[in-house]
Amino acid sequence: MKKLSYLLGLFLVAGMIFSSCSKDEDEVIQDLTPIITYVTGAGFTSADITITQGDSILVGVLCTSNAISSEKLESFRTYMIVDNNPQSNIIDSADINSTTFGANYYITFPDVVTGNLFAEITDKDGEKSNVSFKVTVEAGTTLLGAEEDLEWKREYGAAGIGLDVFGLKWTSNAKETFAQIEKANDTLAAEKFVQLTAEEWTSIITIEDLTAAVEAATDMELYEGISTTVAHDDYDEVLATKYNGEYFIIHLESSTIEVDPTLGSIITIFGKSKK
Repeated sequence: MKKLSYLLGLFLVAGMIFSSCSKDEDEVIQDLTPIITYVTGAGFTSADITITQGDSILVGVLCTSNAISSEKLESFRTYMIVDNNPQSNIIDSADINSTTFGANYYITFPDVVTGNLFAEITDKDGEKSNVSFKVTVEAGTTLLGAEEDLEWKREYGAAGIGLDVFGLKWTSNAKETFAQIEKANDTLAAEKFVQLTAEEWTSIITIEDLTAAVEAATDMELYEGISTTVAHDDYDEVLATKYNGEYFIIHLESSTIEVDPTLGSIITIFGKSKK
């Protein structure tokens, strides 16, 4: 059985009225259940609804004793039934001891779930009444963070810097013509390293979309798309990694080479990244 979590704001419990209706002993079958109705109107939810993960709804109820029995109300609860399984109470109010009860409350749904949300009132005779509606909570989306400048630099044959935050390394050049970007070693390595299309740099805008794109792409150990022989070159290359549980999208935009006849070359790759 799935355990659900909720955030609850209960801000009104009020009211007490008296009823003087007497029981009719001549009635063979009587409805002695208490009355419960939803509050309707602007801002209140009282019918089937579809929301996004993390959203809240405002629910209001009005409860009164049965007009025949006049039994005082004892307890009120709100709960969900998911896949025919009752979940833990979201609200559980006992010892009402009144002929009327009212409550308005916010419920926040942090989990993806579909079920029926019940509100139930019980009187001191144990008679119960409930009302319900269906709540469908869909997965939410989270926008990627802002672009951050990226600079990978390899000086005079030393290991490249600036790649470790993505779980990558740059320690050699293929036949001195292409930068060899690859997964870092052991526990520092990206869990996944992929190449995406240029269009995906702008079309992927949420973490969920980036996650799906990375998981669907073919993992690679090595990328050799940047020249190490051209003094300045422009690129439109898009890579992505999964590292330490986070997904990164990388846009390589240009590279420069500075040559020192004695010490060697300084190769710098410029671009942007988002996560």
